[in-house]
Amino acid sequence: MAPPRSILFATDLSCRCDRALDRTVALAGEWRARVIALHVLERPSQVIDAPSWRRADDPRRVAERRMRADLGVGSGVELELIVERGDAAALVLDAAQRHDCELIVTGVARDETLGRVLLGRTVENVVRRATVPVLVVKSRPREPYRNIIVATDFSETSRAGLATTLAMFPTSQVTLFHAYDVPHERYVEDRMAAREGYARAARLEAEAFLAGVPSLARERTRIVCEYGTPEALLRDLADGGMVDLVVAGTRGRGRIAELFLGSVAQSLLRGVPGDVMIVPRGA
Repeated sequence: MAPPRSILFATDLSCRCDRALDRTVALAGEWRARVIALHVLERPSQVIDAPSWRRADDPRRVAERRMRADLGVGSGVELELIVERGDAAALVLDAAQRHDCELIVTGVARDETLGRVLLGRTVENVVRRATVPVLVVKSRPREPYRNIIVATDFSETSRAGLATTLAMFPTSQVTLFHAYDVPHERYVEDRMAAREGYARAARLEAEAFLAGVPSLARERTRIVCEYGTPEALLRDLADGGMVDLVVAGTRGRGRIAELFLGSVAQSLLRGVPGDVMIVPRGA
């Protein structure tokens, strides 16, 4: 498995999307990948009965001008600009497929008109339906990803997440992270002993899981097993500045399966104060 050679950058042209743009350009330069930059016009243009000098410019031309101004100067990256009209999530997924993109990158806008669409409906729909990894950029890039956490429930889906991470970021320190709990803990007499027992079992399973990884990759991968819910623990780690990127797979089993379904998925994407990459089954 090799790093992506083609990246789809989905932008709403808001000021906050420059973080995702900077990360896209950095990754494209690192991987020598081309960038497909897509902007979707979700609302039909208004036809106004007014003199020509009072009419607004064609939205496509405006979007293309802004995209070229933001993307086209001095990056040294092969770039193709696309402006389309329609459903944002559907067009993002379609463009990724048509252009053989192996990664989708998007940001999280705070604009009142665009922010809720991108962060909520569009990003969530893209994450749920994508067949390639989706990187949601929140932090301003200051350096390459150095410390990456890969959440695992030991399923084949989370194995794909680990393999994808190791291939994309061959020089980064990777932490294989598993959150465990004690079933029916309130009925257990010695809770501390029970937690220690489950921690040992989780550690053994993590070591067996990691044994399938090539030896060179294992050398830069450490194991962390913690008691608690994955979403809360991952938020805490990211909030403490101990991680640059959180990676998880979708459609696994157990807690990680729950993590990226429904309201908990939104909570993680909104709540982790850092970048999140979602790797789908089969990516």
